[in-house]
Amino acid sequence: MLQESLQNAAKHSGVRHFEVDLHGTPDGIQLTVSDLGAGFDLQDAINHRGLGLISMRERLQLVRGELSIRSQPGRGTTVVARVPIVAKKDSARAAG
Repeated sequence: MLQESLQNAAKHSGVRHFEVDLHGTPDGIQLTVSDLGAGFDLQDAINHRGLGLISMRERLQLVRGELSIRSQPGRGTTVVARVPIVAKKDSARAAG
């Protein structure tokens, strides 16, 4: 997630400064990557099937995570990936 987000930002944002935050809670972990660059129209990116965005969303779904993207043309982009921590009893139940 971090690699894809930073590659997208470096390629499309027009800036060279990015903010990365990774933190954990008792319930999960959250990765946030943001920039103050060019931004983009999220609906347009979805309609044109941006493979990077699709790939990130699919990878997160494999671990019951979720992806949130906030972006506007001229106002930068923030990508947030959240992954829940599954307790051992929950994972044993899911496997059974």
